[in-house]
Amino acid sequence: MPYYLYDGAKAIGPFEAGQLALRPGFKKDTLVFPAGATTQDAWKPAESFPDIARALDPNSSGIFLIAAPPREEAKAPAPPAAPLPSAPTETSVAAPEPALAAPGEKLLLIVDDDETVRSFLEMASSLQGFRVLTAVDGLDAAAKLEAKIPDLIITDLMMPGQGGYEFLRSLQGSATARIPVFVVTGSALDDSTIKMIRAEANVVEFIAKPVKMAKFVAALHKTLKTAPK
Repeated sequence: MPYYLYDGAKAIGPFEAGQLALRPGFKKDTLVFPAGATTQDAWKPAESFPDIARALDPNSSGIFLIAAPPREEAKAPAPPAAPLPSAPTETSVAAPEPALAAPGEKLLLIVDDDETVRSFLEMASSLQGFRVLTAVDGLDAAAKLEAKIPDLIITDLMMPGQGGYEFLRSLQGSATARIPVFVVTGSALDDSTIKMIRAEANVVEFIAKPVKMAKFVAALHKTLKTAPK
């Protein structure tokens, strides 16, 4: 089966499993999209697909192997099959596919005191067509939320003024409790702290700095059910 690969700006391909395995930097957790799939949920880690998993040697520390083609074995005569249903005619109507929203219909709020990181996240989101608001800390974000409720919040943890922990707790009010949140941080956190943050009802992604653009963009489209550019 052929697959598409996201290069940081657009989907490229299609590639066969063996070709993907030989690409520099291709790993088990690289997101791929099967040719013919129609929904954004089809983006999955490479190891989720058996033919790609066979093409990667899991014990080789990043060295990729192309799996040998399976040997053809003699097949026993098949038993008489029940009559197959007739093929759909040209007048048959296919079931409608779930429609993905346009990124321009979605508003993001990015909260980070680091101007470089904030600008990077704003640029990555805007290039995909999302509308973006920014804030420098939790108090600034709270003021923005009073004026406009976004579809998704992306917040740092370590910030002056009201930090990310306090901001996450403040979102549990009725108007903001259901807004999905991406937590982005460069801090080295222990497992118990990460578990506590993930326990917040609306935290759906935990992204470490430096942020990888392809992973970030894919998570945006998956969470908001939007069509990538």
